[in-house]
Amino acid sequence: MKRLLSLSVLGFVSLFYLGGCAAKSDPRDPGIEYAPQMYHSIPLEPYSQVDYYPYLPQGKHLIEPVAGTVPRGKADYIYPFPNTNEGYEEAGKKLKNPLPKTPENLAEGKRLYELYCIHCHGEKGDGQGSIVQAGKFPPPPSYYGPQLKDLPEGKMFHSITYGKNLMGSHASQLSPEERWKVIMYVQALREAGLAEQNKAAEPNNADKK
Repeated sequence: MKRLLSLSVLGFVSLFYLGGCAAKSDPRDPGIEYAPQMYHSIPLEPYSQVDYYPYLPQGKHLIEPVAGTVPRGKADYIYPFPNTNEGYEEAGKKLKNPLPKTPENLAEGKRLYELYCIHCHGEKGDGQGSIVQAGKFPPPPSYYGPQLKDLPEGKMFHSITYGKNLMGSHASQLSPEERWKVIMYVQALREAGLAEQNKAAEPNNADKK
């Protein structure tokens, strides 16, 4: 009897392992898995309702932040201007770049510009980015054209924070400090563009004289 029982157990174990090693259409499929719930996590959307975890606070797997709180590391900057035309104008009058114009800040501004801005605004800031040239998007105004050549840096910051016209907000991609670095590089592009325009106009002025 003991021998028969041992053979039965051995046969069951053999079938278990043979089933796990059987050929599968997907080579990544391990076959039979022991306690799969221990290593296959259930994906959940942030702040989503979880009915099968009633003991969680608010019935959610991620608790909503307390109203009026500021994320850690962000308490040093609270933007005071609303997303209105009045706020845009006020930002232009009162906001100034707090960062020093150093080679390091300018280089970082260039790096961020090439990540988030160049595809629309172009390498030179003339509004001829890659998606504009491909006909996928209308050209934005040139930084050194009549519409933006005198734009205050406070209005630039407001536009990056909230978005402006067809440009969406970049507040989730760029921290306040990073926005100022991008603006610093945009101003450098504008200065270079204006200098190039003035140089191109010099022979015409000389001819008139």
